[in-house]
Amino acid sequence: IGADPLGVLAATGRLPQGADGALAGMGALASRLAGSHPGVRTVRVDTTAYVEAGASETQELAVMLATGAAYLRALSDAGLDVDTACGQIEVTLCADADVFTTIAKLRAARQVWSAMTAACGASEAAQPPLLHVRTADRMMTRRDPWVNLLRVTAASFAAGVGGAASVTTAAFDAELGEPDELGRRMARNTQLLLQEESNVGRVVDPAGGSWYVESLTAEIAGAAWSLFGELESAGGILTALSDGTLASHIAAVRDARLARVATRKDPITGVSEFADIGEAPLTRPEPDLRTLRSRAHEAASEVVLTGTPTECEPLPRIRWAQEFEALRDASDGYMAATGARPKVFLVNLGPVAVHTARATFAKNFFEAGGIEAVTSETGSTTGFDDPADAVHDVLAVGAHLVCLCSSDGVYAERAVEFARALSAAGLSPLYLAGNPGDRRDEETAAGVTEFIHVGVDVLDVLRRAHEVVGTPSGVLAR
Repeated sequence: IGADPLGVLAATGRLPQGADGALAGMGALASRLAGSHPGVRTVRVDTTAYVEAGASETQELAVMLATGAAYLRALSDAGLDVDTACGQIEVTLCADADVFTTIAKLRAARQVWSAMTAACGASEAAQPPLLHVRTADRMMTRRDPWVNLLRVTAASFAAGVGGAASVTTAAFDAELGEPDELGRRMARNTQLLLQEESNVGRVVDPAGGSWYVESLTAEIAGAAWSLFGELESAGGILTALSDGTLASHIAAVRDARLARVATRKDPITGVSEFADIGEAPLTRPEPDLRTLRSRAHEAASEVVLTGTPTECEPLPRIRWAQEFEALRDASDGYMAATGARPKVFLVNLGPVAVHTARATFAKNFFEAGGIEAVTSETGSTTGFDDPADAVHDVLAVGAHLVCLCSSDGVYAERAVEFARALSAAGLSPLYLAGNPGDRRDEETAAGVTEFIHVGVDVLDVLRRAHEVVGTPSGVLAR
């Protein structure tokens, strides 16, 4: 049946009949169906709302335990014994493309759930969870969506190896709208291949015995159990949702992860890394929810809700790629308005073997934000030797931004000379690809306005570049 009132509260911020009423109604339904339909499970502990808000693996499992404990209490209050109550619950977790972490998380989930139900008095047979796993939406991208095929394959594989009883695999184009026939077919076939060719469901615990997986499992399980204890001591999952403490803790984890995405410490293939600025866009129709909404409203009108509503701030839904994709959308809007994308001209110094590494880095860097990297024939072959030639070619192309690209050795000899010439021609901002180290002050004085290298906040640099170009600021807001 999938009754999950606390999951609904977390996702929507409101239970119209109040939490007490919702839990009592869930318990009454489970009690009735346990007697008349013993093969039906009434209750679902679903962590989706928390995961899609950015929760860590530890937080996800702690929420699972705290929600499960709350539901077991409600089912007990409705007259069910603990074994029957455990049999009324299905657990739904999410799988990311990080294969080993997902495997360890699911193995840890089985351990801590069994420990929790055992502490509640469940028999050994009733302790293990019925585990359903769905691929997480937060890892999916709208840009270069074909890479999502790899993400959901990795996540589904990890789910199977981690011990899922059933898996929901998202279509690669699900974030674009209503998936088409190809998207649905690939989602189905991903599971068929994993089952019938990889045989992930034929071994009980294929990762068991691996020192890495076992130690990671123990680490996640221990941290989740500790956090579960903290939630229970503070009043339980309902209190943590109502007073905003859980949302605050998830926000801290989310912001830290987004910071790693911004610096590309956590790269997103096809978006923050190896972006295809000329990719042909895929479009999908928006899902038609009118019929579903109409039926839901009709059903709601037949239910008399009593009690005081329970409300909290709903958890947000995020995707790790969304801020880079916002910059790509801004680039599309700029091109629609002007006929061309924002451009950065790569002033490559020295021959190809010398400048290629930094030029490739710069191209990848700027095109992740929808800023097209261009150069001239000289820049792509012999490299510039005369600053006047570089100034001429930049002006001829009409690029909005300029970036020097070469080796540290060449920079030490030529960067100041070129920076002065480009700055004197009014070409600013002027970027330099690489960490300048001791050269920073000298090159900054010569006209270099920004250095791009591993570790910088890529999103911040790209947003400011768009502001220079003239992209509407509203598009770039977080």
